[in-house]
Formats: sequence, structure tokens, C-alpha cells
Amino acid sequence: MYVTEPLMVYVQAFTQWGFLMAFLYCLTSTINKENKSPVYLSALMLCSYVFSGYIDLLEGLYLSWALYDFITILALLILKYLKVLKCSKAFYFIIISLTTNAVLTLIMHYDLYVLYNIEPWWYWSFYSIGINTIDILMMLSLVLNRNILRMLPLKPFKLNLKKS
Repeated sequence: MYVTEPLMVYVQAFTQWGFLMAFLYCLTSTINKENKSPVYLSALMLCSYVFSGYIDLLEGLYLSWALYDFITILALLILKYLKVLKCSKAFYFIIISLTTNAVLTLIMHYDLYVLYNIEPWWYWSFYSIGINTIDILMMLSLVLNRNILRMLPLKPFKLNLKKS
């Protein structure tokens, strides 16, 4: 199932709300701490997602979203270079997630605006689920300051057999 245009407004509002909550959590949890990197990281993500919802940089919607992702990546790397942001697991996860989002969005733009495909196919559902899942994982990584994918159990269990 892909996200239709009327539903996209609600998904976008939820995403902006999620990044706002992540920002507020990071703000309150780092009040008495010297390292303010989580606050800056979550503030940048919040600004990126809020601006992308209201300001179109380019003609195509998907192309504009991809550009926002690349601008956010560039801003993160500049802040890291200026030593405003300290490297953390969440920082690297956000960079990888934004890159993945941008690539998926560029493929969607290519499908809709270059190939002029109007028939729904499996990629539309994959894109809708993938982008929103990645956004939620980015919110969680900001709150937990962890690489979320490392926390997921990829192996169901390990057997520790010892010889007696």
C-alpha cells in the first residue's frame, strides 16, 4: 500500500511532530550536560522536516525532498567539521538514513516524472513504507542516541554449546 496524497498530509504532520518531540526530549535531557550535540542534531532535523513541508525548493515534490535531504547531510557534515556536533552513533545513523531516503526519493522522482509511470507498482509501496520507517527510526535514534539497527536482533538466537 502506498501513501496517497490526502494521507500524506497526516503522515507529514506525524513526522514533524515526532522530530519536534525528539528535539524537546534532547533539549530537556541535556540541560545540565556539557555536550549539546543531540540538541543541535535534533534541531537541524526538525528544521529540515518542517521547512520541507512548507517550502518547495524545486518544481518536483520528490526532487525537492531529495534536495532537502542532501542539504541536511551537508549541514550535518559542516557542523561536524566546525566541531559543533560531536560524532555519535545517532549522527552516523542519521547520515546513512538521510542518504537512503534521498536515494529512494530520487528513484521515485525518476519513476513518476521521467518515466511518467502512473500505474501503482511494488516500488511505490516499498517507498512509502521504507521512507516512513526510516523517519521513525531516525526519531528513535535521536531520543536514544543510538544506532537503532544495531539494537534490533538480526539473529533470532545464538546457541552457546560448551563441551563438558
